[in-house]
Amino acid sequence: MTINCGTDGRLNQPNFEGVYGITANPLRLIYLMGTIWYLSQKCKHNHVQVLEVGSWCGASTLTWGECIEKYFNSNGSITCVDAWVPYIDLGANPTEDIQMMDDALRKNEVFDVFKHNIQFLPNSIEIKIHKGWSQDILPSLKKETYDLVYIDGDHKYDTVVSDIKNAVPLLRNGGVMCGDDLELQLHECESSISNINHNVDRLYNEALDTYYFPGVTQAVGEYFGAISSWAGYWAVEKCDNGWKDISLEHMPANIPSHLNPKSLIGLKVVLMKMGLL
Repeated sequence: MTINCGTDGRLNQPNFEGVYGITANPLRLIYLMGTIWYLSQKCKHNHVQVLEVGSWCGASTLTWGECIEKYFNSNGSITCVDAWVPYIDLGANPTEDIQMMDDALRKNEVFDVFKHNIQFLPNSIEIKIHKGWSQDILPSLKKETYDLVYIDGDHKYDTVVSDIKNAVPLLRNGGVMCGDDLELQLHECESSISNINHNVDRLYNEALDTYYFPGVTQAVGEYFGAISSWAGYWAVEKCDNGWKDISLEHMPANIPSHLNPKSLIGLKVVLMKMGLL
């Protein structure tokens, strides 16, 4: 499915209320924009292609679109891969937010909201939508096509491993592989992480007083080792000899325009404390 986006006059703003914005971390969206800025500093071509594995209601999709408009003069495309169907084991994850997400998926609300929200992408940006499981779709995509691959789908260890391995051949040399939900890296965790039930989405680490996603931590750590990360967002650059860290030290602190005013107040305070504003 290929769509050239833009509002049609019937809709006046994106919808990220309640469960529809539950997966969007405002601070991490700043670093998403910083990664496109990073690519714009080194790309030899003026057309950027982004592959997003896991889209939910499109908060990251709109963020990619906004920074493609800013740094690549709207010359780019975004390919979204998501099944938009229930995928989390409720028995292993009996939490209210997981139940809310599962309910919204079962009612087919999430894909409808995604389609609503992507109408706010710049008109010139092409968006390609592949509705299905990533393990089925990624192997069918053209190799060495994408400048950036973003992995933010199912957090289970086996799925993250599959998404990384299937995405690597799709990335151009010099491109960036990145993702979300790396609250803790593998070297920061206890060695028993491999014994954790792989159906558990999120756990609390008492020693470090933080919640983290064990499947993401283990899969990313085993494949890449210790890598560059910021507030749970991680990124590495593909090179001739494998992978290397990237630096976002001098990135502009751009704030996505689709964030609601409630998010903006707290986000600006955090950015000021971090010296980014």
